[in-house]
Amino acid sequence: MSTRIQKPPEYLKDYHCNLNVSNTFSRIKYPLNFVFSYNNLSPSYTSFVMSLSSHVESNTYFETVKHDCWRKAIQSEISALESNQTWGETALLSKEKTVIGCK
Repeated sequence: MSTRIQKPPEYLKDYHCNLNVSNTFSRIKYPLNFVFSYNNLSPSYTSFVMSLSSHVESNTYFETVKHDCWRKAIQSEISALESNQTWGETALLSKEKTVIGCK
C-alpha cells in the first residue's frame, strides 16, 4: 500500500465529481458529502441529476455559433464594443500594427 499523500487534482477542486466520496481528503473542513448525497435517489433520478451537471460548453467558434443563444451573446458583445468605440472591424492591417485578440 502506498504511503504517498493523495489529493484530488487542482483543476477539480470546484467540482463534485464522484458518487463514492471517501474520507481520504480529511484536511477538508466541511466536505460536500456531509450535506449533499446521491444515496437516497432512485437510479433513474440519479442519472437525470448527473446529466444536468455534465453539460460541456463548446470550445470553438464553429461549435458555438450553432446555438442561437450564443449567437445573440456574441452579437450583444460586439454591439457593446462598437457603441463604446473600443473596437472596429478592419479589412487590412498595416505591417507596423499588431492584432489584439478579444474574448
